[in-house]
Amino acid sequence: MTTAQQRLLAAATSFVALGTAMLLRSGTALGSRLFMNEELAHGQSRGVEITLAWLLVACIPAAWFVRTRAIAASVVLVVVTALAWATQDQGGYPYSAWAMPAQAMRMAAPLALLLISLGWGKARGSLPQESFALWIVRLATVTVFAVHGTEALRAHPFFVDLTITSVRELLDIRITQSATERLLAVVGVIDIAAALALLLTRSRAVVLWMAQWGLFTALLRIAAYGPGTMGEVIVRMPHALLPLVLLPLAAPMRSSDNPAKSRVATTSQTPVHPDVGSRSSAAPPIAPSVRARV
Repeated sequence: MTTAQQRLLAAATSFVALGTAMLLRSGTALGSRLFMNEELAHGQSRGVEITLAWLLVACIPAAWFVRTRAIAASVVLVVVTALAWATQDQGGYPYSAWAMPAQAMRMAAPLALLLISLGWGKARGSLPQESFALWIVRLATVTVFAVHGTEALRAHPFFVDLTITSVRELLDIRITQSATERLLAVVGVIDIAAALALLLTRSRAVVLWMAQWGLFTALLRIAAYGPGTMGEVIVRMPHALLPLVLLPLAAPMRSSDNPAKSRVATTSQTPVHPDVGSRSSAAPPIAPSVRARV
């Protein structure tokens, strides 16, 4: 794994840590779980969330140093996984049962960073070109796009509201719910197709599409609901960064796709007659009349 890929994983882990810390300070399903199921006092459950938030903030600089990377990634992975599990367990909103797979990229970033720190960044066994850590990133990206695509096809109420509000705020256009659901159906098909393409191919276009779409949908929350959703935006930055981790593995553009390069390659590969080089370097033959005079 290259240095650039490791930095992207460290950046994704840092964003997850910061975004999750902001969510914990506002109150999450983890606090509700501690209060309702574990029967902790409200103040104690909030204290746990605040403590975890500050712990995650401390992990942000630690994720960038080799000696502390494994510890920081482990802490972020445990907290994010616990929050995703609590969200799925508590429920209370549509498709909450899909919280774990829907947040797979948040967990994949620190997990891949941890595997690299433990020496799993090299290719192993039957994976000659991709390490185990990169396969974690690939499968998590496929999972999130497939889940979100399915939710869009089923007209997830939050996606419907986000789309209607965003279009109104950005374009000053009011669209009906039926039109929004048709638009989401198209988005869902594209998301699922991109997930399948990433799983089965190494298309550079697919990777770049996923990165820009992940960034766009994350930032859309600010346009729709204002800066108060900054935590939700930051915690989704892996949706834009993790596809870029896979970019060096994507298939390069073929020379046949570039006419200029194709002509140069054809010219440079034109075979040369073996006698041409020897004739150009040898002295010209002496005419018979000249030989007679000599």
